[in-house]
Amino acid sequence: MSPKRIFQFLIFIAIGLTIASITGQFFKYYGYAHSPELIQNFNVDGEYTIPSLFSSFSLLACSVLLGIISSQKRQVKDKYIGKWIGLSIMFLYLAIDETISLHEQLIHPLRDALNATGIFYYTWVIPGLILVFMVVFFYWQFVLTLPKKIKYLFFLAGIFYVGGGIGMEMVGGYYAYLYDTDNFVYEILVTIEELFEMLGVVIFIYGLLCYRKLRLN
Repeated sequence: MSPKRIFQFLIFIAIGLTIASITGQFFKYYGYAHSPELIQNFNVDGEYTIPSLFSSFSLLACSVLLGIISSQKRQVKDKYIGKWIGLSIMFLYLAIDETISLHEQLIHPLRDALNATGIFYYTWVIPGLILVFMVVFFYWQFVLTLPKKIKYLFFLAGIFYVGGGIGMEMVGGYYAYLYDTDNFVYEILVTIEELFEMLGVVIFIYGLLCYRKLRLN
């Protein structure tokens, strides 16, 4: 299959899961929920749900693709081999984190230590922002050396993924701080967050597939 067809297929799944999740949450909060277990299975904000598994496997696919590219770069002794390997390791960690939510274990200890409120109510975003700036610092020059199309796809993927994972998390955290999380508006914010993350990963997969195709031609 071509990168474009894979991209279209993954986008279709991401949007379908998003619609299923927000529809289920609407039924949950407005009194029409006859299948709470089914609704939870499609909740983008849940653990071990169908959307979370899709996100985990998508991130793992990024790690595998990066590993394949790293292997090819090693054979030609590319000077950026370390960058490719580093990305593969990062996405493997993100896949694990998506599955078992490691970052959420930082919330309560950091919140208590920093007395965090408002946009930093979900306090893990503070070390998350620091890591993002570190990645940008170490990878900026590397990304600029990529082919034009790939470079723009990587930038777009990063904007969606970080904008959802951290940007919308800060918005959702601020709302949760003011109004709690057990309401439909909060679910809308979380759904937007998760959709942005899924779109970011799908775009990145597309970028990696296009890069491999360019290098094989």
